[in-house]
Amino acid sequence: MNENNQRFMKSSHLISSIFSKYGLIFALVVLIIFLSITAENFLTLSNIMNVLLQASNIGIMAAGLTLVIICAEIDLSVASIQSMGAVVVALLLKDYNAPIFLAVLASLGVGILLGAFSGLFVGLFAIPAFILTLAMDSLARGGALILTGEQSIFGLPEPFSFLGQGYIGPVPVAAIVMGLVFLIAHLILSRTVLGTNIYAVGGNKEAARVAGINVFAVQLFVLTFSGFCAALAGTVMASRLMAAQAIMGMFDLMDVIAAVVIGGTSLLGGEGRIIGTVIGTLIIACIRNGLNLLGIAADWQLLAVGAIIILAVLLDYVGKKRQS
Repeated sequence: MNENNQRFMKSSHLISSIFSKYGLIFALVVLIIFLSITAENFLTLSNIMNVLLQASNIGIMAAGLTLVIICAEIDLSVASIQSMGAVVVALLLKDYNAPIFLAVLASLGVGILLGAFSGLFVGLFAIPAFILTLAMDSLARGGALILTGEQSIFGLPEPFSFLGQGYIGPVPVAAIVMGLVFLIAHLILSRTVLGTNIYAVGGNKEAARVAGINVFAVQLFVLTFSGFCAALAGTVMASRLMAAQAIMGMFDLMDVIAAVVIGGTSLLGGEGRIIGTVIGTLIIACIRNGLNLLGIAADWQLLAVGAIIILAVLLDYVGKKRQS
């Protein structure tokens, strides 16, 4: 009897370990199989590339937000900074005939400044990132509305479209940019002292401070990097649409958070991997694309994403409770 119990415990532990390591991949495969059966033309090369293209701005922002959440902070301003980045690059190209390279740099610079502003206040004055980035969300969105006069910006130079509409072989350039951002974020977390410090601060801020880690510098970096990623996502979106407006991407925050949380990054901090966020981004993109192919309305899609976030947070909470 004891031997049977031991075997059962070993089998349960093995299954739990396999599910923990490969559960996300299994979920993505099951989702792809389901959608390939139910949604016509889902599993075609052109649609797969379209999924990657549509996922690009969400994935770029999710890469930055992953670092923020691992650090036990949150950035609710990414969607609005994305809009600000799109507006800045479009205005410079349309109204000031700026060179594309300089316009893109200016857009990224604005994202960095807005992210650094949040990081400074969170680090120096211990203002909760939830409150500060919520305020930044309004500031960035309001600033974008003022800059555009609540109008859309069209007529961008054709060469600018390469970033968001171009292809290298069968792969969208926007997807390649997303992949590079994911790679940079992965290298930061896995190959640098800064990455180790991000995990340490997220795991226990006071213990990290006692250990000599500059908590302020870590908080400043993750929020600045998040701002950079958001502005880059906005630049890519403006290039893909060849237009910009202050209200673009208003609902993207839900998808970004969902991608990060589904990917296994704990909202409690100290835990998460970029590869998980990559898979989470693909899951959200496949769900969005599949529901569109099935003719599901956008409001029901929002309900689905919200339910997914609740489920992912619940699973994270249950997992943490079991470990404790």
